[in-house]
Amino acid sequence: MKNSIKIFVAIAVLAISCAPKKDKYEVFADDLCKCLSPMADFQKQLEEKFKSGQQDSVLAMLYRGKEIDSLGQVCMADLEKKHGKIEGEEAENKAMDALRKICPETLTILEEANAPMEPGESLEEEDMMMPEMDSTGEAGGEQ
Repeated sequence: MKNSIKIFVAIAVLAISCAPKKDKYEVFADDLCKCLSPMADFQKQLEEKFKSGQQDSVLAMLYRGKEIDSLGQVCMADLEKKHGKIEGEEAENKAMDALRKICPETLTILEEANAPMEPGESLEEEDMMMPEMDSTGEAGGEQ
């Protein structure tokens, strides 16, 4: 029994030592993906609600979005303290490559959410309609 444990421990140590090491950009990307994930999930939920015509739900979610953004900003400030700033075009490119490798879906969602509108593209009028507010700030005021 003691020999089995020793063999298991030896194999575990060998497996860990042979695991590919992450470079500093991949370590940074891991941490940044953890910061960005809540906002990406929120953006995805927001888009689903919007596409399904639940604009009232979208408005209700906006406060939560501000909260998530604030938490993300704090998380990223902590990352800067931990990893330092990513400066220079070469370092930025390596960091973006690592992000694309580590969390491509999260990055795609956030890039799409922040993409500028194409020339000639516009929102449908009904997409821009906001419910009227009554004197208390509640939706559903007189129209």
